[in-house]
Amino acid sequence: MSTAQVWRLDTQATTLLLLAQHEHDVPAIAWYGQPLPDSLDDMALAQVTDLPLPMAKLDTSVALTLFPQASTGIDCMPALRGHRNGAGFAHSLRRTNVSVDDFSIQIELEDDAAELTVVLQIETHDSGVLSVTTELCNTGESEFTVDHLASATLPLPPDHSQCLTLHGRWGLEFQTHRSDIGPVALRLENNRGRTSHECYPGFVTGVQGFSEQFGAVQLAQLAWSGSHCTTIEQLSDGRRYMQTGIAVDPGELTLAAGQSITTPSVYVIRSHGINRASQAMHSYARRQLLPPWTRTPRPVHANSWEALYFDHDLGKLYQLIDAAKAIGAERFILDDGWFKARRSDNAGLGDWTVDRAVYPDGLAPLVSYVRKADMQFGLWFEPEMVNPDSDLYRNHPDWVLHLAPYETPLARNQLVLNLALEEVFDYLLEHISALVAEHHIDYIKWDYNRDVVMGGDGKSSQLLKQVPACYQLMATLNERFPELEIESCSSGGARADWGILQHTGRVWTSDSIDAIDRAQIQRGYSLFTPPEIMGAHVGHAVAHLTGREINIHTRAIIALQGQFGYEVDARHLSQSEILTLNYYVKLYKRHREWICESTSWRLDSPVRHLVCSGLVSEDKQQSLWFAVAESSLSTTAPGVLYPCGLNVNMQYTVTLASENFDQLAHFSKHIPQWLSHPVTLSGHLLMSVGLTLPILPAQCAILLEITAV
Repeated sequence: MSTAQVWRLDTQATTLLLLAQHEHDVPAIAWYGQPLPDSLDDMALAQVTDLPLPMAKLDTSVALTLFPQASTGIDCMPALRGHRNGAGFAHSLRRTNVSVDDFSIQIELEDDAAELTVVLQIETHDSGVLSVTTELCNTGESEFTVDHLASATLPLPPDHSQCLTLHGRWGLEFQTHRSDIGPVALRLENNRGRTSHECYPGFVTGVQGFSEQFGAVQLAQLAWSGSHCTTIEQLSDGRRYMQTGIAVDPGELTLAAGQSITTPSVYVIRSHGINRASQAMHSYARRQLLPPWTRTPRPVHANSWEALYFDHDLGKLYQLIDAAKAIGAERFILDDGWFKARRSDNAGLGDWTVDRAVYPDGLAPLVSYVRKADMQFGLWFEPEMVNPDSDLYRNHPDWVLHLAPYETPLARNQLVLNLALEEVFDYLLEHISALVAEHHIDYIKWDYNRDVVMGGDGKSSQLLKQVPACYQLMATLNERFPELEIESCSSGGARADWGILQHTGRVWTSDSIDAIDRAQIQRGYSLFTPPEIMGAHVGHAVAHLTGREINIHTRAIIALQGQFGYEVDARHLSQSEILTLNYYVKLYKRHREWICESTSWRLDSPVRHLVCSGLVSEDKQQSLWFAVAESSLSTTAPGVLYPCGLNVNMQYTVTLASENFDQLAHFSKHIPQWLSHPVTLSGHLLMSVGLTLPILPAQCAILLEITAV
């Protein structure tokens, strides 16, 4: 007689079915995806999903469950590896209880012999996003050392044969890489102590050849801002799975008697085409994750960094503020260089007091000048770091992460503070709070400029404690100053995961504001994160990180894909450049309110180096569409742009919103008529027939506005 059991969760967007073939088995996912009919025969489901038993294997079939264990003989990565001083290296956790409510399933597992319990928490959300966490408790009397603990292990649909991952480097983050899922495990591991430029903790799996608009896909990401590891693998019997979680240093994670740990959440969505999955992720982030102030129109930033670097001369700063105001900025950010001894990146980090040699009357006169210009004031901090050449380090060398007796290598001439130390936490909270309170600071650009090497307290690794300590510091500041906005910057986009975004509401996407590189950087970033919290600035004509010269229209158009701002030295702009930037900032201000709730579309392009995307308002009344030629195209013309997400029954007017018609006309004997004479078409026709694009020379971008009549 069968003892199979089925548990079910339904939302408007998805159905989740969990199945256990036998009593006490850990459940496996039998279905997750589009809604299924109300009535299901549990026995029939168990029969059709019963596994065959091949030769040369164990004498019993082994399900690929939500918590695979080595003791079952499954040949995938186990969800838990650990021991008690070298003993008790295996365990056999069995299901003791399952609790189901309207939106969640809680699965309780227990192993009396190993003296361990596990609770798997699965929650569904209206957007269709699924979240999974794992709690491990040591119920024994002795210490249990955890070498590996997965947040989630999820089987992949049988036809998911490819994977898309995000990689990169400083100045070129969020680059996509496609791999086949085969018998050689794809292991994505990051031990840098932060999310990293190199290995983002999110990925897409799908059917062969899946794309933005076609093919069944699954998006998943780990909400964790530290070291992490992911395995995506095909087993010898053909089953495929993904597993992700935190990465731990040797001996770092030990549970005392009665102690437990809960992993970071993994967020998952299945859909048709990457766009639909991204849109569900964006919707969840907006409703459940991001600070409430991100739902308000995002102000135009002007940052001092690439204009002045460490040259904090008050006269130059006043000129820069005036110039920023003239091009429509609404928030001025004083970047690195304002604090004691900070004339370069060699000294001063950790001494969060104003440099009186540069600011003899403190920051008050500068802040007052910014306020009189009717702008908000923001300030740069790098709280988790310290220069050896600082009073803080000279007084407290034991406050840095290190491993005796080895010397920790410097990066950007700095070391990492041990934020888990109470005295370090209190020191930073006191100094940041004092400045925020004194100057009513509106915004903090919170930087984190190096990887962690030998992140210990002298003896043992402390990396796992760093991340929650950072979260707690941000959360405490947000509690003290509810109006304070915090941006996550980590030498660009090296800390842009959903863990940090529960405490911040803006990401500095990359230190490179080369608009051509930004086209792909911002495209990769948008897989998981909505556009309104993406810092996107207009830089200098010659990009500081790449030396590439890019025209002002392309720079402005690509900056309009996110939260618009300036890194340019506005003091040296020509009158023509000022007028051009004023045009684009007015365009941004006209649209930014609906962009906060917009639907993002990345378009598939048959032409290499042509990057097309769009933003559509929630009511489908307004949309902006971007086409960027990163370099010379392989065809003489770029072809057709097919808008998505419009209302088929509405009439829309199509106009060229970018002010570069003359530039486009220069490269054509004839330019498509709609570019010079706005046309009105139905949403159905626009999405079916599309818009013929003009000749686009290398490094050229255009912006289209499609508005309901």
